[in-house]
Amino acid sequence: MAAKKVVILDGAGVSDTDLSPVLDALSGALQADGAQIETFPLREMKLAHCLGCFDCWIKTPGVCVEADAGREIAKAIVRSDVTVLFTPVTFGGYSPDLKKMVDRFVQIASPLFRMDHGEIHHPPRYAHLPRLTMVGVQRHPNEHEAHIFKTLAGRNAINFHPPSYAAEVVPATEGSDALRKRFESLLTRSDALPFGGEAAALMPAPVTTAVEPGGARRALLIVGSPKTKETSTSSVLGEYLLDRLKGHGWETESLTLRASLNRPEGQDELLSAVDRAGLVLLVFPLYVDALPYLATKALATIAGRHREPAAQRLVAIVNSGFPETHQNSVAMAICREFAAQAGFTWAGGLALGGGGAIGGQPLTGAKGPGPTVQYVTAALDMTAAALSNGLPVPADAVRKIARSPIPFALWRPFYSWMADRSFRKLAAMNGIGKDKLLAKPYAA
Repeated sequence: MAAKKVVILDGAGVSDTDLSPVLDALSGALQADGAQIETFPLREMKLAHCLGCFDCWIKTPGVCVEADAGREIAKAIVRSDVTVLFTPVTFGGYSPDLKKMVDRFVQIASPLFRMDHGEIHHPPRYAHLPRLTMVGVQRHPNEHEAHIFKTLAGRNAINFHPPSYAAEVVPATEGSDALRKRFESLLTRSDALPFGGEAAALMPAPVTTAVEPGGARRALLIVGSPKTKETSTSSVLGEYLLDRLKGHGWETESLTLRASLNRPEGQDELLSAVDRAGLVLLVFPLYVDALPYLATKALATIAGRHREPAAQRLVAIVNSGFPETHQNSVAMAICREFAAQAGFTWAGGLALGGGGAIGGQPLTGAKGPGPTVQYVTAALDMTAAALSNGLPVPADAVRKIARSPIPFALWRPFYSWMADRSFRKLAAMNGIGKDKLLAKPYAA
């Protein structure tokens, strides 16, 4: 019998040398099981971040248009028996280095929608997919952060349909013998998938305590969408809220995250903008169940600088391409955990399902995005009024933005049908028919 092929995506950063013994113990447990291991040290590899262009669905089905190591990694994953994600736990999520590659897993999924345990997800592109194993490492024990990580791992498994998955969080200081035993158990374990209510339970509850604005009445909008060549839904939502705050007498500033964030000058620009703000608005799309790479990198950059707890407030707005609002829960929980660790006052968040219905169109005017907009604008108006008076995001705004324009039992299949129709139409414009749309370029 051939040895199992195992791919390890090593998401440790350049400063994470203390995690090497943990990875060694994991590799040792795999080798003891007779595995053939291929490790990708992501920090050392040339990898572009996902641009959200969907060209890997509608132009080159199954292959990312970025001709770099991401293609090699995707091929290795598809042809492996087990794929391991190894990472320092970052506010409950993955490290920026790992998230950059995980975002590009979209090329191994189908663009179409289907129902799975009462939720909408993308069906698998390949008949054979590897078992997924996620290993997070914590330097300081944090049970809530560990729970976020394990739920994120399970949500990833739901979207990528492995035959089984398991996730574990271990302390960086644990001895090699204890780690080996823990990993031996992990490699044979199958965890339950966190559908529905289990995922929804992670959504932070609305904040009920008023917080007086600290510093200047200046709001910074950070747009975390990687779609910088076109108007994104995230930028539309953020700019609308920023404009309403301006109407309440606030100074405002907007920053769209770009690849320059990977360089010192880009990081300095981000940190300086944050320092000038009394209120930070982080707006982003849901990418593979969490924040996109650039937003993840931004949070790590901000938290990486030592600072005392400040009166600065943080508000997060996340929009998902899936119609269920609760699919945003893990991402919102990561933002809340970041606020706690980085010294921000959490002022709440807004989660929008079915963001594709807006599609980057203006929220005002005759050519607006349709019936969804009435709830979105009402929620943003309420939020602007509350924030300008030192109040958190209102619970009514949280409920309002989560409403569907028609009964949800009708909205979900209609939204899915429209999304499928849109992807097929875009693919056809590129000469991609149904068979090519579901191509399997990395199948063994």
